[in-house]
Amino acid sequence: MNALRPVGDGSGSVTPPADSEDGDWWFLGTRIRQLTPSRAQLVVAEAILPQGASPPLHVHDDLDDSFYVVEGMMVVRCGDDVSLATSGTWVPFPRRFPHTFRVMGGPARVVMIHANDSFMRAVRSIGRPAADDDVPTTGGGPGPDELRQAMATNDITAVGAPMEEDEARAWVQALSPSIA
Repeated sequence: MNALRPVGDGSGSVTPPADSEDGDWWFLGTRIRQLTPSRAQLVVAEAILPQGASPPLHVHDDLDDSFYVVEGMMVVRCGDDVSLATSGTWVPFPRRFPHTFRVMGGPARVVMIHANDSFMRAVRSIGRPAADDDVPTTGGGPGPDELRQAMATNDITAVGAPMEEDEARAWVQALSPSIA
């Protein structure tokens, strides 16, 4: 998996503009870099998600959440629909639809596109800035109550648990038996 790198190195990553105040952040074991300026109306960010990453099943009341999978594979749940997202897949999560995912088969890299900064506000409220060669800390992250509060403060409502590995494996087998 490629780390975040500047444009021009062949990795496909993008360098954030000089006026971006945010830099890289560690958020629940995920490295996130906002690519647009902090005050931009449209928020574009890149995330490196570790194997097994799965947010709680959640809803955004005022945000159409979406991302493009640059590298990796994940099982995606949106409402009652479950699909397999691999490199080159656009993943839309319309507002008010409960959604989650689970990264499978190694890390994944995605580019997120959001119409507001509610998600990045949540990242900044419980994440921590990341240095160049920094690695995520294991354990010691926010507890369930702190996570729920940070989400609620930033217009994200947890409505269920993260996707378990056994469930995701079963979906990989059902959706693409040749991969499992």
